[in-house]
Amino acid sequence: MDKKNIVIVGYPKSGTTWLSRLVSELVSCPLQGDWGFESLNAPYKEGLQRISNYNVFKSHHTFNEIEKASDQHIYKIIYIIRDPRDVVVSGINFFKFYPKFIANNYLFKKFSFIKKASSKFVSEKEKKQQMIQAVLSGNKSISQWFVQSWKTHYNQYLNKNILFITYEDLVKFPEKESLKIINYLTIEASKQHVQNSISKQSFQNRKKTAGPIKDEYQKKILRKGTFGDWKNEFSEDEKCTFKKNLTSPFYNF
Repeated sequence: MDKKNIVIVGYPKSGTTWLSRLVSELVSCPLQGDWGFESLNAPYKEGLQRISNYNVFKSHHTFNEIEKASDQHIYKIIYIIRDPRDVVVSGINFFKFYPKFIANNYLFKKFSFIKKASSKFVSEKEKKQQMIQAVLSGNKSISQWFVQSWKTHYNQYLNKNILFITYEDLVKFPEKESLKIINYLTIEASKQHVQNSISKQSFQNRKKTAGPIKDEYQKKILRKGTFGDWKNEFSEDEKCTFKKNLTSPFYNF
């Protein structure tokens, strides 16, 4: 029998890995890594020993790409959305950045060691500018997953019988949001199981059980687990830029 594949989608740095882990815990099924890249040994694969009719996958694909990305069938999609200003702050601390004349130059792309060395000379201001560009209009020089803007990415998933979960509500009301997920997936889970799943996948517990983390990816992904950092990190001009350029039913800019 074919597995029921649950795909957790989000714009980069929106909590997609966290929600993928939580959903796999709630459903008691494996987290199989990245949708469309199943054979790769993703660092967040877990619970592979669990026997279940379900699988969970993580994805940053656009809506137009997601069906074509894998030969497997999608059972249901859950979309996690995060305040784009916090996406900027989180992205600054996660991605590698390069001077623009190198990032967009084909010649330098052939010599990765030059790009790697040059990343040390990118200022925090430049990193923020590049992330703001990514969120507002797209910026593939940072990552292939920034081909679209934050708004374009989530808009494609609206009105498609897809469950939307906000990162902020998941932080503030994890049990309430977990029950939404359970109802959407039409599965049964006891209150104790829900609470245990939330506790196991909480930021604090993941950080504590990880111990001395050597993997750079894990270090970065377990940075803070909060929201609202943009209020301290953004200048008044940057705050105004978001007010002028973005509207959303999920956030007030």
